[in-house]
Amino acid sequence: MIDPGSVRTRGVALVASRLCLLGNDPCGGSEVVLWDDARILQSAGIPVRVYARAARRGAPVETVRLRWRTARLNTIEYSRAVLRNEPGSLVFAYNEPAFAGFAPDRTIARFDWATPLPRYCNWPMWRSRFARARYLFPSESERSIFLQQHVQIPRPQTIVIANGVDLELFGPQNRAHAKVPIGGLKVGFAGQWTERKGIKQLLEAWRVLKPSLPDCELDIAGGPHVWRTVSPARDGEQLAERVRQMQSDHLLHCTGPLPRKEMPNFWNSVDVAVVPSLYEPFGLVAVEALACGVPVIAAATGGLKEIVLDGECGLLVPPGDPVALVRALRLLLTDDQLRLRLAAGACPRAKKFSLQDRSRHLLALVRERTERAA
Repeated sequence: MIDPGSVRTRGVALVASRLCLLGNDPCGGSEVVLWDDARILQSAGIPVRVYARAARRGAPVETVRLRWRTARLNTIEYSRAVLRNEPGSLVFAYNEPAFAGFAPDRTIARFDWATPLPRYCNWPMWRSRFARARYLFPSESERSIFLQQHVQIPRPQTIVIANGVDLELFGPQNRAHAKVPIGGLKVGFAGQWTERKGIKQLLEAWRVLKPSLPDCELDIAGGPHVWRTVSPARDGEQLAERVRQMQSDHLLHCTGPLPRKEMPNFWNSVDVAVVPSLYEPFGLVAVEALACGVPVIAAATGGLKEIVLDGECGLLVPPGDPVALVRALRLLLTDDQLRLRLAAGACPRAKKFSLQDRSRHLLALVRERTERAA
């Protein structure tokens, strides 16, 4: 069993991005990961405190009020405020890499999406400080992008620990559609309704495909504000209006936002999952669908191309290409043998991303970082 040593006394501070508004259900994948980290650390007997700029009332979060409006100044204000409260703690900074400069020997800068280091990271007095911090990525793709952008960061200071799926929560239920069903098949999408998630391309593809497969259904879960931020996404409402219009035209079914505990039921209700993101640093939703025994059509981008093995548990398509998405959907919705073979490979693939494995790697990182800071 891993003993994180002195961190049991000092504790760990988990610092959310200044963009996040924590404590909601449903929530985006980045917030799911943060709360998973909190539970992993707490289960090892490590005190945890969570910091954010904003949080739902009653959430176990310490909020930091920022006076400065410009990003360059409020990131410094945010970092200093947390570090004053946490003089000896290990810090996990989620998409807040400025902490790596202010407290390099006790910071693990974690990235859930592409976030560059602050401009001053190359100033002579700061360069060595940023080079000493530890940088954590959910996929090799995300780490590679970071190292290309920041050649001054030694590769050994970076580590990839994939996000994990809770296999006690997500798993196959009584899947009647594990056999060839009678009637139409269901395609499922779940997530934030934004341009980056590729929902625009999915809607275009389904509008083309639906007339030739009238018995098949598209079920869309989520909404424009699943990932709660202090500034709502600008494109979400426009996409929501397109979803509502297609539902009124009987082209799809909109399930809407679902509490996390209901997501396994959603994935078990569909025959094919689609994750058409234009870019995805990891793609937790794809792993959750696989864990429920559902083959996944995913865009070959970011962490998705590391999760979905083309031809083994799903199909990969070029990101942003609705024509390729039509072809992949048509193939799985008309080829029962292929779909069932890919479904058989879904659960074994998901087990490669178990929360238990991630817990072990994360606690090892905590122990290594704590020993170095001591």
